[in-house]
Amino acid sequence: MSNHPAWQVTQALWIADDRRQQAPVAAQVKYNLIDRAAERELAPACQQFGLSIVPYAPLRGGLLADLAVLDRDVAGDQRFSGAGFTEAEIAVAREVERLSRTWGLAPYQVSLAWLLSRPAVASAIVGAETREELHANATAADVELEPGQLDSLTALASEPAAFYHRAGDGPEQPPAKTGSAAAD
Repeated sequence: MSNHPAWQVTQALWIADDRRQQAPVAAQVKYNLIDRAAERELAPACQQFGLSIVPYAPLRGGLLADLAVLDRDVAGDQRFSGAGFTEAEIAVAREVERLSRTWGLAPYQVSLAWLLSRPAVASAIVGAETREELHANATAADVELEPGQLDSLTALASEPAAFYHRAGDGPEQPPAKTGSAAAD
């Protein structure tokens, strides 16, 4: 299943069980160090029901692979008539670059290794543009980050707040959490 919220994944499992059909085995979703919406409901549902998560855009359009992507004429979601990278996203990428260099690794290795360490993540769909990028990205499978390194990376960006719906003049939306760069 691709880009379905947790409730739809759960419903698909129930329908498959009720009809004695093959149930889904994986959920494909955009997920990376910057875009962590999958962590709120989808990842726990996948863990609970035994589905794998197969993230796409694991390097956030190349931003988590190499800051040189910022030198391109078109970067980020501009490829899809959207905005480019935000200052907050660039700040996270700069910190990933700093940490990865400190650890003797490349940013793409650190970003992919972090993602592959997340619960329920089975593999990642990389958007390599060259054979060399594909081979380089594959090296991340051999990188095992220490718990402190994983914690430093996780602290860079906060997971999004729970689903928020404001009806009428209900309570104000809670302030968004902001990540802070953790020490090496």
